[in-house]
Amino acid sequence: MFNLFSAKEKTKTTGGGPLQGYKITDVERSRKYGVAADSLRMLRAKASEKFKISECRVYLAQDGVEVTDEEYFRTLPAQILFVVASKDTIVKTDFELMYNAIKSAHTDLLHAGELAQQFVSNNQPEISKILYNAQRGRDDLIQRSARTEHAEWFVGIEDRAVKTKEEIMKRRGQDRIRGYFYKTKDELTKCSMYRASPMARELIDEMLELFRQLLVGFDYFSCMFDRSCQRRLELKPDNTDDADEPDAQRIPPKRLKLLVQNSLGSNCQIDRYNVALCSEMGDFRCMGVWKDERCRYVSHRINPYASRENLILFQVWNLDHQIEISRTVLPSILDNVERMVSRESDAICKLHRRKGKTLSVITYFLELFTLSNLKLVHIVCHDKTVHELISNGTIICDRCEEYKYIKQFQRKLRSQKDALL
Repeated sequence: MFNLFSAKEKTKTTGGGPLQGYKITDVERSRKYGVAADSLRMLRAKASEKFKISECRVYLAQDGVEVTDEEYFRTLPAQILFVVASKDTIVKTDFELMYNAIKSAHTDLLHAGELAQQFVSNNQPEISKILYNAQRGRDDLIQRSARTEHAEWFVGIEDRAVKTKEEIMKRRGQDRIRGYFYKTKDELTKCSMYRASPMARELIDEMLELFRQLLVGFDYFSCMFDRSCQRRLELKPDNTDDADEPDAQRIPPKRLKLLVQNSLGSNCQIDRYNVALCSEMGDFRCMGVWKDERCRYVSHRINPYASRENLILFQVWNLDHQIEISRTVLPSILDNVERMVSRESDAICKLHRRKGKTLSVITYFLELFTLSNLKLVHIVCHDKTVHELISNGTIICDRCEEYKYIKQFQRKLRSQKDALL
């Protein structure tokens, strides 16, 4: 192993966590450095010094996600590559840089495409035979699961403990949903109301803890990209055919997951969305722009289990919130918390016209983290303009079924934890 860090770097820590090695680069990918850090704060400080940026931000090179939360940072593996940029700089992912490089030479590619089309037209029988044999070979590679059976697929995946493609895809699904949780936590806890009002802090903390418990119970919806999952999302036909967080009460993650599952009850609305989005072979298809029932493009299909190239391309497929998380869902939560805290006359349950007790946690959970509100889309179908949808989250009272369900879930979970501890 190369010794990328000086003795001084190894010993100077901030106490955030174990000191690990990471890689940092600039937006143009022209310079790359190895640094040791035990926290996001330390990484930012060293990155600012290396690239002479006073207020730098760090992004994951592979998918362009900004890392803003210390908890999320601690879930990332050592030696992962971060892109360092100033506040207003647009950061492109590794895929986008590669795509632009290919696009810059499009004239030659188009000409080559015309020659290839002529060749196929003149040699159809031979081409058909080649394609048939190639498809048979491709299907064989797709069906292989273990690292030992398809080593090329695992190139670049350093964690040797991961033995199968399904394990990798589970983690990819978890990482995306976990990212939404950290974004939610960051937005809700950094507001002035959270710092100034004990009542607001209590409401938000309780909501975040319920979110976390439910996410652990559903394994951060790891089955979403896992083809071995038996339950699949029922899509409308188109025209062409254990990395859980440690629990605060020292309960092992797997045990907490079972406790949450046992506490959910038979009328849980969330369970229906705990499904795989792919076929048994691992084929995914785009679900279309947020306002459409289905994708308009036949070509928007991918099987990340087929090859390493497909796995890399799958990184630019997005989970798109139909009701937008930043523009709509999180502002709705903060507005309702403010009503509960400072506008008591407005803190009324609209359904029963009674004084509100809390926020509709389950409704907000469905909008933030589940396929009730998420669509898997090709990058072309990821519409980043304003979505004309409003959040269904609201203030609820003690007569609401959702309130009764939340309290029943909390009681069951608490009693099981007490029995365990």
